[in-house]
Amino acid sequence: MASISDEGVVLNGDFFLLAKKKSLHKVTLTRRRIFYSPDSYNGSVYEEKCIQISDIIGCHILDSRKNVTLPGVTLQSLSASKISAYSNDQTEELNFPGQHFQFVCGSEACGIVIFAYPFKKKMFSDKRTRCRQVLALEISSAATNTDEKRKEAEKWKNMINFLARDLPLTLDDIPNSVPPPRGKLLFLINPHSGPGKAHIIFKTEIVPMLFEADIPYKAFITDHAGHASELIKEINLSEWYGVVIVSGDGLIYETINGIMQRDDWASAIKIPVGCLPGGSGNALCCAINYAAGEPLDASMVLHSTFVLTKHKVIPMDLVAVHIPNQTIFSFLSVTWGIMADIDYESEKYRKLGEARFTIGAINRIFSLRTYRGRVSFLPVAEYNPKETGNSKKVLTKIRRFSLRSRSNSKSTNDSTESVAKQRCYSMDHSAYGERQMYLGDAKLDRGDHKEISGSSVDESMVTEDVFDKTSLNKEEMDIGADMSEQGNNVTNYNNKNDTESTNSDADQLNKDKIVSMVESLNGALEPKGDKNINQQTTQQKEKTENATTLNSSSVESGHMTILSEKQEIVVEEERYHCKKSDYAPFPTPLLPPLDQDVPDNWVKFEGDFILAAAVYQTHLGSDMLAAPDAHLQDGVIHLMMVREGISKAGLLKLFLSFGQGGHVHSPYVESAKVLAFRIEPSTTSGNIMIDGERFDPSPIQGQILPGLARVMAIQ
Repeated sequence: MASISDEGVVLNGDFFLLAKKKSLHKVTLTRRRIFYSPDSYNGSVYEEKCIQISDIIGCHILDSRKNVTLPGVTLQSLSASKISAYSNDQTEELNFPGQHFQFVCGSEACGIVIFAYPFKKKMFSDKRTRCRQVLALEISSAATNTDEKRKEAEKWKNMINFLARDLPLTLDDIPNSVPPPRGKLLFLINPHSGPGKAHIIFKTEIVPMLFEADIPYKAFITDHAGHASELIKEINLSEWYGVVIVSGDGLIYETINGIMQRDDWASAIKIPVGCLPGGSGNALCCAINYAAGEPLDASMVLHSTFVLTKHKVIPMDLVAVHIPNQTIFSFLSVTWGIMADIDYESEKYRKLGEARFTIGAINRIFSLRTYRGRVSFLPVAEYNPKETGNSKKVLTKIRRFSLRSRSNSKSTNDSTESVAKQRCYSMDHSAYGERQMYLGDAKLDRGDHKEISGSSVDESMVTEDVFDKTSLNKEEMDIGADMSEQGNNVTNYNNKNDTESTNSDADQLNKDKIVSMVESLNGALEPKGDKNINQQTTQQKEKTENATTLNSSSVESGHMTILSEKQEIVVEEERYHCKKSDYAPFPTPLLPPLDQDVPDNWVKFEGDFILAAAVYQTHLGSDMLAAPDAHLQDGVIHLMMVREGISKAGLLKLFLSFGQGGHVHSPYVESAKVLAFRIEPSTTSGNIMIDGERFDPSPIQGQILPGLARVMAIQ
C-alpha cells in the first residue's frame, strides 16, 4: 500500500466513523486515496484502510432524511415537442430508505458520505468485481459552532468530488473551490428490449448510482420501433450533456441514425452517447467495459453505470453503410451468413436474454447453410491470404482515411487550450487536422532524412504507449487512428506540413524504436536470434501529390525505405482525405456506386461462404470477443470470413473459441483490417444484419468514418 507521504496531503482531520459502533478515526485525503484509521488512545496499532479516489463516484453532506425520493421515468411516453416542457409532477416517484445512503444520523450532525465502488475478489474465484462501499464520517471538531462544522464538511465534500471527477486542482484552490455542476443526461429506455427488464433495471440499479454521483437526469420510455429516432431528430440537443440508452443495441442504432438525419448533424453527432445494458446482446456496453478494464459479468449494469458516472468522453468510429437506395450509419457490425442467421432467427427466444444466441447457434450449426457471393475489401496493409502458406507478412503498403477541416488547413490548433482539449478528446470535430506521430523520443516527419544508429532491436519497446494520443503534436491531429496489419500494430507515417521540412537535432530519429516497430508490424527483419543490425538509413521521400480526386477527396501517396544488411523494405503509404461540410450528406470517397465494380486495388473473394462479418467493436456479446484488438477509435474495420469446407464439429469448436477471441487463430478464419468493404450475395435467401437490425440480402458496402461520434467511456 502506498504511504501518505508518497502522494501529497490535501486535507486531514478527525471524524467519527458511523458504522455499527461510532468510533473516532483520523482521516487523510490525498490526490489518489482517502486513508482512515482508528485514533489510538492506548498506543495500540491499527491497520490503516484506504479508498482509491478513482473508485469514488460521489460525496454528499450527511443528511437526516428517513426517506429519499428520486424521479423515475415518465408515466407515459412523450413526443419530442413535450420533452422541453417536462416537469417533475409528470414522473413516477422512486422512494429509497435513507439508510441505503447512510442518512441515519441526527439532524445536528455534520459530516460527509462517500460512495465508492472498489474492486473485490470473488469468493472461490480469481476474478474481481466492483462492490458498493459507503463511508459515513461525522466531523469531530472542537468547534461548537454548527455553521463552522458545515463549512468544514462542504470543503471536504468539494475536494473529494474534485479529485473523483479528475478536475484540475491546486492547493491554493482548496478553501473556496466548488466543482462545476454535472451535465444533465437524457435517458431513453426501451422496456421491451431483450428480457423486458430495462425499466426495472433503471429504477432499482441505475437511479441510486445517479443520485450518489449527483447527476441530474430526465428519463423517457419509448413505446414503438423508431420512437428514439423520431425524438432525437426533433429535440434541442444543446440542453443535454449526453443521451444515454438503457436497452439493447437496437435503440443505440436508432439514436445514432436519428442524429445523422438532422440538418445540424455535423454538430449534433458530437453529443456524447452513453449506454447501459438492458437488452440481449448489449455489445457496445461490453466493448466500453472491456476498454475500461471492467468485468463482463452478472454485475455488468453496475460496472457500466460506474463508467457512465465518470462523465468521460472519447471519440468512436462509425461506418457509413450503403444498401440500395439508403445510407445507414453503423456503430457495431455488418454480418452475413450464419452470424446474421443466429441473430435474426433467435429473436423468438429474446426473453432468455443472451442465452438466445447459444440456442440459435446450436440450431444453425446442425442445420448448416452456405451462401454464395463475393466479398471485396480495401485492406489497410497488403493482404496475405492464409492459404498462401507465407508465414512472413512483409508490410509493403499502409492505407489510411482521414477527415480534413473545412478550412483545409493542416494547422488549426495551435493554442495551449486546444492541446488540453485534444488530450481529453473533447475537441471540435471540424478542427482536427493532420497528425504527427511521436515514437518515444523519436519523431518521424515526411521529407526528413536522418541517420539512425544502434546495436539492437527490442520488441518490448513497441507498446500501445507509443501510440498514446496525449503525445500528439499540438498543431496536428489525425482523426484516423493507428492502422494495423493482420493483428500487429502499424504506425501511421504522416506529414507535419507539406510546406515544411525540419532537420533540427531535436528531430533525431531513434533507430532501435523505428526498426523494432517495423519488425513488430511484419516480422520482416530476421531472424530474432540475430538482432545486431549495422548502421541503417531511414529515408522518406515524398512523391507528387497529384493523386486522384474522388467525391471531393484527395489521395496522396508516398513511401519509406528501410535499409538493412539483410534486405530492403519499401513501405508505401496511401492517404485518403475528404472535406467535412456541414448540412451535406457525408462523403464516402472510398466507395464506388453499388452498381459499379470495386477499384482494382481492392481484394476480391468469390465462392461459398459460411459467414462474413465486418466488426468495429471488440464484442458482439459478453461471451463473444469478435475483434480482440479493436478499439473504440482505431480507424479500421475488422473483417473476417469463413468459407465453405469447415465441418460442423469444427464450426462448433470455432464458436466456442469466440469467448476469449481464440477464433482469430483458426485456420478457417480469414481476417483483415480494412478501410472499406463490399458484400454481394448471389441469392436472396438468408439475412444481413446491421447493428442487429435485419435487411434483405442485397449488395452492401461500408466505409470507416474515423472518430466521428462521441461515446461516454473510459480508455
